[in-house]
Amino acid sequence: MKYPSPLAAPFTRRKFVTLAGATALIPLGAGAQATFPSRPMSLLVPFTAGGPSDVGARVIATELTRLLGQPVVLENLPGASGALAVQKLLRAPADGHTLLYGGMSESLLVPMINPALGYRPDSMLPLSMITTGPVVVIAKPDFPANSMDELVALARKNPGKFSYGSGGIGSFAHVMGELVSQRAGISMVHVPYKGGPQIVTDVMGGQIEFGINTLAGVAQAIAARQVKAIAVSSRERVPTIKDVPTFHESTALKGLEMGVWAFAFTTPGTPAPVVARLNQAINTALMAPAVQAHRVRVGADLPVLTTPEQSRAYIAAQQQFYEPVTRGIKPE
Repeated sequence: MKYPSPLAAPFTRRKFVTLAGATALIPLGAGAQATFPSRPMSLLVPFTAGGPSDVGARVIATELTRLLGQPVVLENLPGASGALAVQKLLRAPADGHTLLYGGMSESLLVPMINPALGYRPDSMLPLSMITTGPVVVIAKPDFPANSMDELVALARKNPGKFSYGSGGIGSFAHVMGELVSQRAGISMVHVPYKGGPQIVTDVMGGQIEFGINTLAGVAQAIAARQVKAIAVSSRERVPTIKDVPTFHESTALKGLEMGVWAFAFTTPGTPAPVVARLNQAINTALMAPAVQAHRVRVGADLPVLTTPEQSRAYIAAQQQFYEPVTRGIKPE
């Protein structure tokens, strides 16, 4: 099966930035600016405090508080692979005062795998893309593979022997691991965890051979040489780990490009002027020096300023890209 790049459709990344730059910061009417927000706002985070999503959300919340003139208060709602936070957003009044820092797992993959959760990837109203970034495949420093082609060769000789850890069934790492296995024609054992830190610990201890995580989640362990990075999922090498080859450089995964992302969402039915004001504020916040500095620290991509329409189109393209592999995954 040929897997198209999820960043290639329905528009190129360069066009994505250009369109958003031309439309996302249009000044709003005085009425919308004067009436919203009228009280403190909530930013729902589907994970516990201290993790990459929580830290990123706090940086954005600080800027939004400054821009919107009302406190933007974080509410951590871990559980059900992030679905609890999504469900609370969908129950909130459609007035724009409740936002969700929605990552790829809970916003896209989990509802595709488990319809019983009661929502779909298009159930929420996307406001703007907040971040994108690659994932990294890690192993113990002495593991006898230093690239995806070497890893694939070993896995083909030892079907079902190697295991990889992810943040749970339906998480981005789980789905990406299954997609890589399908594309490369290998068989690995999936081991679900409740969080990224334990994955790194178990890779170091040899309980599992591989881990799949965001660069932010493994950068410290890589720098300390506690684990080694075998490959990164971006099309081009990442400057902070420039010696690590990409999936695209391998023969087995040539042309495969994947990445994690997060969008700001609000409740469907929110009035258009409020949606426009939120989009404007979020895109302005993304360009703030503090947010840019955080992006550099965690190895995230350059900001992509998107309209709600572009955000919805991007998520729809991602759904189409990952749907074939999610069909074969059973919910917990």
